[in-house]
Amino acid sequence: MQNSRVLIVDDEPEILQALGDLYTAHGAEVLTSDDSRRALDMARHELPDLVLLDVMMPGLTGYDICRELKQHDATRRIPVIMVTGLGDLDHKIQGLDVGADDFLTKPVNSSELMTRSRALLRVKELGDELEGAYRSMADIASYTNALLRRFDPRGFDPQQSLGGLMEFLLGPGTNTTNRAERVILLSKGQDGAWEAWRYQRSEQIILNQQLGSSLPDEAVEPMFQGQASIFCNRDDECHRRVAGAGLWERLNEPPPRDNMVAYQSGSVAVLAIDCNKAVSDYEAQVLSAMVATIHVFMKTISGQMREVERAFFYTIESLARAAESHDEDTANHIVRVKRYAEALGRALGREETWVTELGYAAQMHDVGKLHVHPDVLRKPGPLTQGEWEEVKKHTLYGARILGDHPRLAMAREVALNHHEHWDGSGYPQGLAGEEIPLSGRISMMADVYDALRSTRHYKLPYSHEESVKVIREGDHRLRPHWFDPRVLEAFLDIHVEFAKIYRESKD
Repeated sequence: MQNSRVLIVDDEPEILQALGDLYTAHGAEVLTSDDSRRALDMARHELPDLVLLDVMMPGLTGYDICRELKQHDATRRIPVIMVTGLGDLDHKIQGLDVGADDFLTKPVNSSELMTRSRALLRVKELGDELEGAYRSMADIASYTNALLRRFDPRGFDPQQSLGGLMEFLLGPGTNTTNRAERVILLSKGQDGAWEAWRYQRSEQIILNQQLGSSLPDEAVEPMFQGQASIFCNRDDECHRRVAGAGLWERLNEPPPRDNMVAYQSGSVAVLAIDCNKAVSDYEAQVLSAMVATIHVFMKTISGQMREVERAFFYTIESLARAAESHDEDTANHIVRVKRYAEALGRALGREETWVTELGYAAQMHDVGKLHVHPDVLRKPGPLTQGEWEEVKKHTLYGARILGDHPRLAMAREVALNHHEHWDGSGYPQGLAGEEIPLSGRISMMADVYDALRSTRHYKLPYSHEESVKVIREGDHRLRPHWFDPRVLEAFLDIHVEFAKIYRESKD
């Protein structure tokens, strides 16, 4: 009965007062009404844990109110006790027929009323827990599906990717009924140190704040005493008590007041603090399912995928270096082109995942030169027309080498299009303007700048200032209208960064 909310409906003030005092004495919060229509509105808005109804009332009868409550999802699980001076069997059957959970005849014995009320409240509590369990299972499935849809193994950000888990734990807007006031997220990085964030709802926004970084194991793991889960509530001792206060002191955070549920899975730990109802082992199990899912993504699948990505990028970089060694360029040429392209991508406002892919794709711009004879590529004198036409085919050879795999789509774009010109005068297809993929337009600028800065058999290296002037104004070999105007503008905005990259990666 403690902390339960009881709505008592009766048109006799003396009975309202007596019943109200009885329930209050047993620790319940009491709502009363002597008007049947107002009582129905109160039940719909206040959602009490128990309704005590007089049958015979002016306006709506107790039967009418009970029938209305049992027909709507929000109120149908509220137990209803009907109390009447009409003690014949037909009236009891009518009350049970409209959905009453119990039926008592006046005068009511107070001990019997309290006993039956406790029994119904316990049934409601168990029903709510069962309903919450079903909803929690649905939430876990929904959250896991959402995590799968947005999962990016190359850029798994705990703060962003755990947003759904924070919503789940902090409510409202989710199906969970056990809302926490605060959530502490702990994540161990690759350096072996823990980082911590506090999440707290402010109106409809979840605020997050980094509480600590580079926390050692001894500041975190004592909280769990070598065990996986903790749950504490107002009424019971902690089932797995938090040992020591070291972590809370380090995070400038007081120890949990009450109603805490926590779970650690390897290098991920979550603590939901000050929940709005008593927690139990069930809440610990729900949280463990959520956190274990996150751990699988963060430390198992994501880690394995990153290893595959590293192997992939190492392979294509090796291929790019092989192509450069086939020509007169050095390996540092592809390093610089990669960094130039990334700088331009960022200057153009592209997202970081696209910029990263562009950097690796730009390295592959001349991979097709593997199919051009080195004697032609390294010829000290002018090329014949036939030799020049063969060199130009390296764009087609590059696209052929890289093939049609989706993971190499941007690299193929760069290899095929990095000699196309904005005005349509380039090769191999004579594309113009937006017909040329942006990756090709950016890589062209990166390649041209580095070619100007580098020694060639037909020229000495240009200074940075000379290179910028040629790109801006043109010369006998190059025209400014070959460049995408937006890419040219971005280059002129950040050309000092190009000079820095060249100095840092100079041959």
